[in-house]
Amino acid sequence: MFVKRFTARDMQDAMKKIKKEFGPDAVILDSKTVRGKGISGLFKKNFEVVAAYEPRRTFEPAPEKTETPPKAPAAQGPVQTKVAQAIDAPETDVKIAPLEAQIESLRGLVTDISNRIGAVSKDDTAPLPSEVQGLYMQMLDRDVNQDIAKEIALLTHGVSLKQSVEPSSIARQLVIDKLGEPAPIKMKKYAQTVLLFAGPTGAGKTTTLVKLAGRLALDQNLSIGLVNMDTYRVGAMEHMRIYAEIMDIPVKTAYNAKDLKEAVDEMADRDVILIDTAGRSATDAAYRKELEEYITAAHVDEVYLVISVVTGNKVCKDIIRNYAFIPNYKLIITKLDEVGVWGNILNITDYAKKSLSYITMGQDVPDDISQVNPAMLAENIVGRREVAL
Repeated sequence: MFVKRFTARDMQDAMKKIKKEFGPDAVILDSKTVRGKGISGLFKKNFEVVAAYEPRRTFEPAPEKTETPPKAPAAQGPVQTKVAQAIDAPETDVKIAPLEAQIESLRGLVTDISNRIGAVSKDDTAPLPSEVQGLYMQMLDRDVNQDIAKEIALLTHGVSLKQSVEPSSIARQLVIDKLGEPAPIKMKKYAQTVLLFAGPTGAGKTTTLVKLAGRLALDQNLSIGLVNMDTYRVGAMEHMRIYAEIMDIPVKTAYNAKDLKEAVDEMADRDVILIDTAGRSATDAAYRKELEEYITAAHVDEVYLVISVVTGNKVCKDIIRNYAFIPNYKLIITKLDEVGVWGNILNITDYAKKSLSYITMGQDVPDDISQVNPAMLAENIVGRREVAL
């Protein structure tokens, strides 16, 4: 399946572009009105459509079988043939070193293939049909945790035995189900909404908060207030201040729960307040206590845990376990532009068992943040090709 994002003046113009490139069989996945890129494009509107096209398969007749001549040697694969040729070749003083290097390289290739097959066998997926095993290996290649990939592969096989549906379609739907329903900000209708952002250092909390503030102000015409509590980094304070001035959003600094309460009270006229916190380790009991105090003092409505998609599996598990003291939070996963595969989004969502709200994929403020599209993410994780946003 080929997936592409088209930008046009209006829907009619977008349909012309889609038909020209994909033909009349294209399918519309998503459409929305967007602004131009960057601060300079805040007031320029465009129409954006995500379309997909599945090429029709063609089948060629199988070649006629020919009888194997008598006394023909047993058929060998290309790796076995090259190894056999290398081993049977006559010894020469001139070619012995290149020959040894070739044999060693081929041995490494065979070992790598054997290890991958062995991993599948250990996971009890070896008896599965080749197409399902292929999906399993693809998920591993796209950074899905081995246990999660195994679960999806086994479920895919089970469903395919009962229904006449392609395994790839089943696996894609299972990934969509695991990602869950997107959960953007739940705004209060007649009262102020207070949001708090937490997460490890380097996850991109401040940039994410500023992007979201810009979207809320420009797209929904809401009055926004910002509170900076990341007082450990001068750069974070300056970063927020600059963007707040550009977007004409008030920003206050708080050093403790008392300051935070006062800052929120002073911005009682704002529709939404976004609170940025320092990126410290949640293994620190004092830090956990501070966050709990902040949540109480500001009457926080929603907490967002911000995690970068480039974070390793084990570290992701540790982060999620350390933030378990917050009973209910939503996930924002950042830096999708830094990796080509997004299997770790599925891992993070599965580990946390929390709703996924937003993803970010670049440095442009306020553009490079969007609500989650599970179908698009699933296409990258288990589709026929890696799909970019």
